[in-house]
Amino acid sequence: MKLTCLSAAAGGGGGYHSPASHLLELEGVRFLLDCPIDLSALAAFAPVPLAGDAGGLIRAVPRYWLPAAVKEGGVDAVLVSSATGMLGLPFLTGLPGFTNTKVYVTEVAARIGKPMMEELVEMHREFVRYYGPDTDASPKWMEGEELNELMSMSQKAVIEGRENDLTSLVPLYSPGNVEECMHKVQSVKYGEEVCFNGIFMLKASSSGLELGNSTWTIQSPRASITYLPSSVFVSAHALDFDYSSLKENDVILFSDFSSLNDTDEDNEKLNEHSMDETDSSLCRYSVFRDDGADADERVPFVCNNDDITEEIERISFICSCIFGAVKSGGSVLIPIGRLGVILLLLELISEMLHSSSLKVPIFVISETAEEIFAFTNTLPEWLCKSRQEKLFAGEALFGHVELLKEGKLFLFPHLHSKGLLAAWKEPCIVLCPHWSLRLGPAVHLLRRWHADKRCLLVVEQGNGAELSLKPFMPLAIQVLECSFLSGVRAGKIDPLLGVLKPKFVMLPEGLKSRCSIKGVPWSFLYYSKA
Repeated sequence: MKLTCLSAAAGGGGGYHSPASHLLELEGVRFLLDCPIDLSALAAFAPVPLAGDAGGLIRAVPRYWLPAAVKEGGVDAVLVSSATGMLGLPFLTGLPGFTNTKVYVTEVAARIGKPMMEELVEMHREFVRYYGPDTDASPKWMEGEELNELMSMSQKAVIEGRENDLTSLVPLYSPGNVEECMHKVQSVKYGEEVCFNGIFMLKASSSGLELGNSTWTIQSPRASITYLPSSVFVSAHALDFDYSSLKENDVILFSDFSSLNDTDEDNEKLNEHSMDETDSSLCRYSVFRDDGADADERVPFVCNNDDITEEIERISFICSCIFGAVKSGGSVLIPIGRLGVILLLLELISEMLHSSSLKVPIFVISETAEEIFAFTNTLPEWLCKSRQEKLFAGEALFGHVELLKEGKLFLFPHLHSKGLLAAWKEPCIVLCPHWSLRLGPAVHLLRRWHADKRCLLVVEQGNGAELSLKPFMPLAIQVLECSFLSGVRAGKIDPLLGVLKPKFVMLPEGLKSRCSIKGVPWSFLYYSKA
């Protein structure tokens, strides 16, 4: 077995928008584990149209980082763990080394991922309409003296760790590339076993983080391997993390520990114990024992709902800030790209409006909104137990259904959509793409409201807000940076391993100093980005 880490989780948000990617070689077969798109280069480009000084940002059609898998040659199969984990696939599928590649992804992730790719292409077209056709030839800003002038501190931050190699910056894929990519997709259900190449059994299980997100089990003649991306034990919308299906696999590959790095409290717990040689735990919640205790004793701790309780409290706080802004006469812009967070936000905003006398319209402006919102009400078997119970009670699975019926929520594909002007009223609450603040309706609405101190912008922490907001300076709008649950908390890693009982655990090299290996029956292996 050979593992190559192609990219670490990037783009903030606990790796949600750009999860890690790995190349796994088993029995002569090459598996690509996730193929996200890295949108970090977008921050170096000025949104359009931009009046006045670009502040050192590039005025041109944006370029995008080519997935590292391209330079690794062909792969036999791609295992996708989330909708965001497939957004880079159209870069690959037309290349010679990927002609016969099979792509495995859950039905729901595929249904969500395709419109996300199509919307990205459509938003990118605004740059093309403004600057002219995009070509494969190197643009002027990538040449000679002009490039040196453009390499401000902000752009250096964007290309950090890439040795100033801009050859991997390429034009975005086309609608045809998206269609070609989807032709290679074989969608699966949770728990469905798929035979690949005659010797491997592949199975997706729920990871709990988002609708359709999955872990993967690869059963080979010599070993069973768990690919474990960002996971959440208990969810308020998606099917809970099915960790029981991963028990006693030989190897666990933890793909994304960014949630540990994003949580100061968890980092403190880890640091406390990395210095204690007598403690065999990864954190203070260790319940591992070698006295033959039943692993099921650890289940109540692993599966408690404290994480999701904190998540709902966090979203409730956001709603209170939204309420304060609209009460003062300001509008609210929410360019957050997490479907689950959007669904929960709409429910809590609905409760807020019901309990007050405020009549504030809510707009979701996105090409994918109507399709995805309708889709979320047709997949009860992919939802958490509390949502499934709503179905049996004859209730709508999500709160946005009632908002639409009551005429409080409006869905439009574009800002220039027919009917939007008639429905538009300020103050209002708008959810729209794109979280980068370089693409989509968010650019135009932020330009409209950036100088109004009554208004509120809600963004996700870790996406480089300072650089993202640069084209809109000076700002008077209130900015609320939020973090959301992105993976297994530090306190639950050791109990989880005690339940799963692997032989080997593969972790990012950066966590080596934080892990104590004494007294545990599994061995730790560490990897770093190639």
